[in-house]
Amino acid sequence: MRPPLSLLAASLLALAVTSAHAGDLTGIWKGKFSCTLMSDAGKEKLSSRAVEAPDPGLSTLEVTHPDGPGTPTLQLRIDNGLRAGFLLGGADAAKGAGAIVDCSAAIDPSGFGEIRNFRFKVSPDAVKGTVSWRGLLVEDGAVVGACKGRWKRVSRQDPLIPRCR
Repeated sequence: MRPPLSLLAASLLALAVTSAHAGDLTGIWKGKFSCTLMSDAGKEKLSSRAVEAPDPGLSTLEVTHPDGPGTPTLQLRIDNGLRAGFLLGGADAAKGAGAIVDCSAAIDPSGFGEIRNFRFKVSPDAVKGTVSWRGLLVEDGAVVGACKGRWKRVSRQDPLIPRCR
């Protein structure tokens, strides 16, 4: 049985409204992070201090909205590792939350299975913005860890990251 046309139209309108209220995170962001990893060998600390390029000591987040600015789908590159993500729709496009996941191991050679949740705050039509995140990761059952960090937007230029999911 086919759904009534009015129900289909209402569903599409609801999706459009949700998409319209997603924030625009397009751009290049710089920040810092710290992680604690645990394995059979013990505890290890990692941080953005280990990042050597392009800016020593700073993590780089690049964000593209492949379906257009302000839509919920994200493609990201974090310190040259490809990721995919999404924004949750809300009443305020200037702040909200979302999630980031690793792309497949064939595309992301780091080998980690990681998920990050984040909160964002942006100024519409301005560069100003922050992303604060927390993440959990597992590497082939041999390493587990937790990370946290924060980025600030330094450019609204679209890095045009290809889809990985």
